[in-house]
Amino acid sequence: MRFTLYLVRHGETAANAEGRYIGWGEHPLSRAGEAQARLAARYLSRCPVTCIRTSDLQRCLQTAGRIGEATGLTPVPDPRLRELDFGRFSGLTHHEIARRWPGELAAWMADPERASPPGGESVSSLRRRALAALPRRDGAVVVTHGGVIRTLLAHLTGTGLWDWQVPPGGVVTVQWDGARSLGKPAIWRPGG
Repeated sequence: MRFTLYLVRHGETAANAEGRYIGWGEHPLSRAGEAQARLAARYLSRCPVTCIRTSDLQRCLQTAGRIGEATGLTPVPDPRLRELDFGRFSGLTHHEIARRWPGELAAWMADPERASPPGGESVSSLRRRALAALPRRDGAVVVTHGGVIRTLLAHLTGTGLWDWQVPPGGVVTVQWDGARSLGKPAIWRPGG
């Protein structure tokens, strides 16, 4: 069976613009993020969308709401689509983390599959919960976070975790069989 899946990264927040690890923190979309959400909604309104699943965090709910308005579908929140729990790294920039916890940061960056930020979760834990939340139906939209999308794409395509960079408001179209990607995913970027 072949499914089209649309993975949407939420629009930008002020914390994203500052380079902060947000994790499970609640941050609303910035003005730029609202514009990105509207552009993603406009793009998806021309696609054969059948359902919308979203992280239950505010920035995703706002983005999914715009997509719902454009498609006439009601977004369904699912906490399994939340960003990686960054634990004590949450709310900090990479520089701040490196200054406070250099050893912990180095261990996590060297093996994010098994290591986790202090008080947080590993990428393998994130992947398990996010995969379980993916709808196995054609035309599904999943509004989630950059780390979730990166983790899912690495798994579905057999590539590296850091090989994928999706901008805020970006839409990744994946053809998949319910387990693996059936070709290279395409990334649409708002504003070009």
